[in-house]
Amino acid sequence: MRALARVLVAGATLTIWTAGTGLAQHAQKRQGLWIGAGLGYGSLGRTCDACQNFPGEGGPSGYVKVGATPDPRVLMGIEVNGWRHDLQGTTVTSGNASFVVYAYPALASGFFLKGGLGVSLYREDTTATTGFGLTAGTGYDIRVGENLSLTPVANFTFGSLGNLTPRAGVFLPGVQQTLLQLALGVTFH
Repeated sequence: MRALARVLVAGATLTIWTAGTGLAQHAQKRQGLWIGAGLGYGSLGRTCDACQNFPGEGGPSGYVKVGATPDPRVLMGIEVNGWRHDLQGTTVTSGNASFVVYAYPALASGFFLKGGLGVSLYREDTTATTGFGLTAGTGYDIRVGENLSLTPVANFTFGSLGNLTPRAGVFLPGVQQTLLQLALGVTFH
């Protein structure tokens, strides 16, 4: 999975480096509805009060987002981040669905910070638990068309999930998860 992370970082660097002419031709403007999606690499950590923790397992991850623009410096919407991987014969799925706010500190720049609250999901095979979720992140909209941006992002999600019983005789109390996600997406404005 380290190779995938290197490819994503190289791709994001190349995208930013070659986007110079696109930035000059397509000014940053944010208005109306927007939608986006991206794929990348995620590192999931899981802890619980009385079980074996895993500090960071790598795997494929992605996101989808949709929302509206109440102000050119503020976007609001819904975002879903997900991660899935097989760990020791068990399929583990992590997800976070949040109401998010994107803040663009400089009107002419594509740089943004975001934060959100919502619900988090953790699933091992067929047993799942949900709880409180948080999302935070940063990224940059690189305009490549009048209404299209390439969007490299770094996202962090947290979930406080309660208890989980993934199989007979196994009880995981006080499950919490964290996901660090690096992704490259497209955003339609």
